[in-house]
Amino acid sequence: MEGFTFLVDVADTWERRGLGLGGRDVMAREVGMWFDMGGTGGATFWMRGMRFPIDIVWIADDLVVTGVAERLPFPEPGTPDSALPLYSSGVPIRYVLEINAGLAEELGIGEGSVVTFTPQP
Repeated sequence: MEGFTFLVDVADTWERRGLGLGGRDVMAREVGMWFDMGGTGGATFWMRGMRFPIDIVWIADDLVVTGVAERLPFPEPGTPDSALPLYSSGVPIRYVLEINAGLAEELGIGEGSVVTFTPQP
């Protein structure tokens, strides 16, 4: 990930985390969604309302990647919430970065990668 910068939308409230990228048709290559879970713990995500595949990057409090769920398919339109697959961090994390499917592999993002971010005013 060194040398690559994502411009991110920040999901730092329950409402924003619940919506995530749902309802969007596409996302530019350099764009992502950054989730601040508000504390360290396990996290489970679903693809409710998603219209394109993504990679989910699980990130610990110290900004080290703990794992990546790659190339997650989006659900068929009309899939009931109860039928949506759940994707879990498997270990305690603080942050999540959602990016376009395949970018984690392409950019070498994986367990042990270090993330930096600069909040914008």
